[in-house]
Amino acid sequence: MAQLSARSLLSQRYKAEADEEPDNDVRELAFRKNNYGPVSASVVLRYQRGLFLPLPGMASLDKIAHEAKAEEVFLNLLKRFTRDNRNVSDRSGTNYAPALFAREEEAKSVGLSGKSLEAAMLRLFTAEKIWNEPCGKPSRPTYRIAPKD
Repeated sequence: MAQLSARSLLSQRYKAEADEEPDNDVRELAFRKNNYGPVSASVVLRYQRGLFLPLPGMASLDKIAHEAKAEEVFLNLLKRFTRDNRNVSDRSGTNYAPALFAREEEAKSVGLSGKSLEAAMLRLFTAEKIWNEPCGKPSRPTYRIAPKD
């Protein structure tokens, strides 16, 4: 007969920011040792009506969904800009892709900032879904971000 075991170490502490008075009803449940999940995960809880309930915010699944949406919006805007011959770059300046994309209605409607679009751009470069395509004169090469086919 197989023996099942779950080894984990959880710790609970008061959650208070600097220069704030501690709220005795708020706790952070941190997973210090976890064989079947990420060690760094933590959950912020508030004591309400006899229960510790998670506070609304960006949980790990919400964060993953937000990142996926940012990547999808970035790729869609990049394809539209490429189709319209509007070159964007990964270097800061007047044609910096995250800054330009953050101004578009598609990004505003889902609440994406320039920082989240910048993080999406870096993830897309790492995943090799986009690349720096050479453009311009051969004597003075410049690059633009383009989707990889």
